[in-house]
Amino acid sequence: MASRNSPVPYFPIPPAQYDPQYFAEVVRSFTVFAQQTTNPGPFRATELTLTQSTGNVDRGQMAWNSDEETVDMTMGDGVVQQVGFETYMRVKNDTGSQINNGEVVGFVGVNGEIKVAPYIANNTANELYFVGVATHDMPDQDIGPVTLYGKVRGLDTTGPGAETWNVGDILYVSPTTAGLMTNVRPTAPNAVIAVAAVLTVDATDGEIMVRPTVPIGLDYGSFDATVDQTLVAINTATAITLTNTLVSNGVTLSASPNNSRLNVAEAGYYQIDATLQLTSTSASPKNIFFWLRKNGTDVGDSTRAVTVDLNSGFLPISLNYTISLAATDYVELYWAANDTNVLLDALAASAFAPSAPSVLVNVSQLQL
Repeated sequence: MASRNSPVPYFPIPPAQYDPQYFAEVVRSFTVFAQQTTNPGPFRATELTLTQSTGNVDRGQMAWNSDEETVDMTMGDGVVQQVGFETYMRVKNDTGSQINNGEVVGFVGVNGEIKVAPYIANNTANELYFVGVATHDMPDQDIGPVTLYGKVRGLDTTGPGAETWNVGDILYVSPTTAGLMTNVRPTAPNAVIAVAAVLTVDATDGEIMVRPTVPIGLDYGSFDATVDQTLVAINTATAITLTNTLVSNGVTLSASPNNSRLNVAEAGYYQIDATLQLTSTSASPKNIFFWLRKNGTDVGDSTRAVTVDLNSGFLPISLNYTISLAATDYVELYWAANDTNVLLDALAASAFAPSAPSVLVNVSQLQL
């Protein structure tokens, strides 16, 4: 039932005999009624009846969708939103090429509109820039909606390349091809973003359910040194250097001569684990000290000491630290001893065992 926000005009009660005031009030009432008819005010309704439509209605109009049991709202570019079941973001394609229906997109900037481009989840991807899935073909410079949550239809859901997709498969953002999805879960150091599930399989009319799960990736790095390291003087602080980056995501090793510095790109709480292969070349007792520096300054209570009296023996040393770091901070490991007849020894491969680095350091972000 619908009504306008218009009060019913007041009509005076007719008098028993002629009264000029009565006629004045009647004229006033009709004047008010005419004004309300011309400008009735906002529409109010307790019920809204919509016709069913098997196809898109005009842009900006609504129809009842009996299959989804909700209201269809026709938007720009022929996109039909199932109200309450789908969520969109208005974006602009400023890439110079068309973004196809079903391509995964990410944030690339703002210029009056939020700009997007095909997104790739490789080891350099910023998970925070993931947006959603294009819900229609977007020519260059087109402005329209992309799906953050809900169904995307009219796709080839048989699987790209050698992949075979099945109903119920979880789809991830591809780490190798921008804009594509894969049913093969990526592995580190690539980003792992579960973006959708396959609802129907078809070469042209497939359907997926977009419901992204975007974990915030934590930074890490693994580094080693494959050369021996010695002390040139007793009781002298000496930086422990590293020569190789084994794996890196947000943690980097500075180039020589600063190749003792491990730099972090993001602020957070970090764990630093180091293993050192220590060798003594004489039987006299030696006191050896290891500690941590942050941005060139010794970290309090970080010294670890060991006494060694081995002659040509090996002693593995394990160090563990947790520390809060700001973006662009760096850390270093230092060592010193009261005798120079010690070294961090890189072992060559033998007939029965592989080689070993003199130093192995792992840096892991525990918390943002």
